[in-house]
Amino acid sequence: MYILVIDDDQFANSLIHFVLSKEGYEVETIDNPRWAIQMIQKREPDLMMVDVMMPYLNGFELARKLRDEGYDIPFIFITAQDGIDMKLQGFGIGADDYVCKPFNHQELVARVQAVMRRVKKSSKGGNGSIRCGQVELLPADLQVMIPDHDPVSLTPTEMHVLRVLMASHNQVVNREHLLSEVWNDGESNSNIVDVYIRRLRMKLEEDADKPQHITSIRGIGYKFVGK
Repeated sequence: MYILVIDDDQFANSLIHFVLSKEGYEVETIDNPRWAIQMIQKREPDLMMVDVMMPYLNGFELARKLRDEGYDIPFIFITAQDGIDMKLQGFGIGADDYVCKPFNHQELVARVQAVMRRVKKSSKGGNGSIRCGQVELLPADLQVMIPDHDPVSLTPTEMHVLRVLMASHNQVVNREHLLSEVWNDGESNSNIVDVYIRRLRMKLEEDADKPQHITSIRGIGYKFVGK
């Protein structure tokens, strides 16, 4: 499991890196939130730990920006700001937890484990495999099996999107249905669906610009074609 820690306090970064690495997690730290966005675009972490008070872009702003761009990464805020208003604001943005500095090392590990258990449980809803043609989705493993390819790893949200499409293979799935099923949101003006469709195409298609599996039905939605 890959955890990205974003904090301008290098001592805190080193401490969290040491504690979580000891537990077997792959941990990467960065002290500039603007660079973090570029890192996330290259590799999406399984969990983010984000300091609130940072220069250039604070943790709340970073979380909102990532949500607006369609990322659905679980995240924990870490901060010395322990006021109830700050906590409510953090949870209102969608934080999975809020850890105040200074923190106990064992408590930090326990909170990370609790968040990841919730994520894993959510990702396993209806964990039976789905096969469409030669493509097989393994929801419990967050993987897609494609002939002559190594297993393709998915994030929990990517898996949910693909599961909805494959469950209705060769049928059109409209954007509103995807928003409702995956994000519990029926707002058709959101571009989050397009973001995740693009990511899935980058992972599954030989040519993401000429998709063979996840095709677009103009003005309606998308269709998974089993081959």
